[in-house]
Amino acid sequence: MTIEECREYLPEGWIAPIQNDPVLWEIFEEHEYDLEQEAVPPFLIQELRDGNIDRLRPILSLYGQPGLEMLRGLLEIDEASRDTAVSTAPDGQTAYAAYFFARFSEARRQEAIDAVRAYIRAINRLYREELDEEAPLDEDGEIEFLSGQEGRDFEEKVRMAWINGGPAQEVDLDELLEWYQDLTYRRDCEDISLLSEALYHISCDFYLSYFLRWPMFDTERENPFLGYFELWKLGLHVHFPARDRAVLVS
Repeated sequence: MTIEECREYLPEGWIAPIQNDPVLWEIFEEHEYDLEQEAVPPFLIQELRDGNIDRLRPILSLYGQPGLEMLRGLLEIDEASRDTAVSTAPDGQTAYAAYFFARFSEARRQEAIDAVRAYIRAINRLYREELDEEAPLDEDGEIEFLSGQEGRDFEEKVRMAWINGGPAQEVDLDELLEWYQDLTYRRDCEDISLLSEALYHISCDFYLSYFLRWPMFDTERENPFLGYFELWKLGLHVHFPARDRAVLVS
């Protein structure tokens, strides 16, 4: 990407922060995707991991407190995944992990239980207050922890059922996602949509990107994805195979 292309496809306020930061400029300069479709490098956040994410502050601060809230979330993700960022091969070569992920500790089991309960309550409240529908999840349901091969097998079963159109393996929360997609950005925050792919590619996780973008939307409602975010930082993915059952996979 040249500086002329930056000016054509990116907000004018982004140009100086990118051009004046050698790390950011190198990342954008090497970006060769279809700029009309994807003006921001999809792996921008990966390129800034392990201590460089604060380089986005001059850009995100253009959006006031919402931008700084997004930055705080990104910094928390970087910190939570710091000890999993680099892997070492048998020959001594090191490489960064392709995506961000955290590692679960049994010592934090109660934190995970509290987080999933809070997430369920937030989902139920949103269904009742925004969608005028019955709460889809039991707030006192069973919570199960799976790890290792057992966890991988469970997630593969969920994935294959979705791919093959088999019997649903999870409670249908599509209305929540449809409601989210209809939200509008705060005034002067619309440009942040350019970061959508980069936020998704942090961990190939839409829900994580939903949490990060939430401050940019024109709503005073508390972020309903906060509990999901707390679980992610603990190294857990949550599934709801039944109304009264939550499965946390590490």
